Amino acid sequence: MAEQAEAKSIKNVKVVQVDDPAADLPEASFDYVVGTGILCHDRYAQNLDWIRRLLKPGGQILFFEANHLNPQVALKDWVRPLGQFAGNARCQIGLRRYDLMKIASNAGFSHIDVIPFDIIHGRTPKSWSPFLESKSVIFEHMPFVRQFCGTLYIWAKKPGSEDEQRKLPPLSEHDSLAGKVSVVVPCHNEEMNIPRLADTLRSAYDRYIHEIVIVNDNSSDRTAEVTRELAKSDPRIKLVDRTPPNGVGYALRDGYAAATGEYILSMDCDFAQIVPEFRDLFDAIVEGYDGAIGSRFSHNSVLLNYPFFKIVCNRGFHALVKLLLLPRVRDVSNNLKLYRADILKNLTIEEAHFAANAETGLKPILAGYRIKEVPTSWINRTSDMGRSSFRIVKVAPNYLMALLRTVARIWLRRVGLRPEHSPVAPSPTV
Repeated sequence: MAEQAEAKSIKNVKVVQVDDPAADLPEASFDYVVGTGILCHDRYAQNLDWIRRLLKPGGQILFFEANHLNPQVALKDWVRPLGQFAGNARCQIGLRRYDLMKIASNAGFSHIDVIPFDIIHGRTPKSWSPFLESKSVIFEHMPFVRQFCGTLYIWAKKPGSEDEQRKLPPLSEHDSLAGKVSVVVPCHNEEMNIPRLADTLRSAYDRYIHEIVIVNDNSSDRTAEVTRELAKSDPRIKLVDRTPPNGVGYALRDGYAAATGEYILSMDCDFAQIVPEFRDLFDAIVEGYDGAIGSRFSHNSVLLNYPFFKIVCNRGFHALVKLLLLPRVRDVSNNLKLYRADILKNLTIEEAHFAANAETGLKPILAGYRIKEVPTSWINRTSDMGRSSFRIVKVAPNYLMALLRTVARIWLRRVGLRPEHSPVAPSPTV
């Protein structure tokens, strides 16, 4: 196996075969330890212990392992000859979620997440995968049913101070985007997230960043003060301090109006964990697209702890979009978008609240711009990130009204009862 891996000559990859990991690898020397199907054997408690010793303070692990509650995994555990016939080693076992959390905690890990993940069998024919994946996301997040997914997503961290948090390497590879990107972030009570987001963006894409526009949407915490403090050390960080009324739509309008870069990256304040995935957005622009949308429901997307009712509403909304407007879209309502600045500056945003994100997705596509959906992950907020102000019960009717209003205008235009005009037009002053 090691010889085959080394023969691939993968850039920046060094293959090392060891006899005794605890002896042959230096302690506290790794930022991350990552694996698939590595822990699921009867000595995983010992392995977790030496993996922890290999990590630097603040280092993290990420594993995808067999879930004992999955019927197929459980059957191979209980009937050992069947498991060996299917290719299991004698020591191979499925992992139990709560036992694993207890053992990881005893091994010295903190911030432990063990989440059932991926209900599609690994031997599913590739030709079936796109169809099954688009349907399975609901079952993978359905209460009770999700417990029987085939895999456990395992993430944990070795204790360490925040000063030892890993910095992202520079990911800005395209000279054509240097100094051209304005980042617009609507914020409401996000004082705890702004410093981390700003640091992560600058670590990864410093060369692209023209400015980071923090739109304080009438926060009751120190969002504005924290932003001003950051701006003292980096003048590219700018504050737009809004006055009432509140609303994501209002905040986006003001943020887009204040942006001065050639491109606008629109995002939420709790996206710091997925910043490395923004590379696909930038790649799409360099390929010649007018804009790119981060799609949480593409075939290569990863959703962790996505609320089940929110998934049902999102998929229902996009089913209507496909039926009534655009048959090939997957997820246009996410506030992760990179567009040419003129598109967003001339966009008429009518929704005051979260449904404005649907407008910024639908209207540019309907106006004829070349917009590409790229896969992106979604990871639920952790306790240190505060609470989101998004409430699906409150905002769902607004999404529906935004869609129906758009559909009505298009149909009226088709029958000649409404004059032709672009849905991307100069917006009124807020």
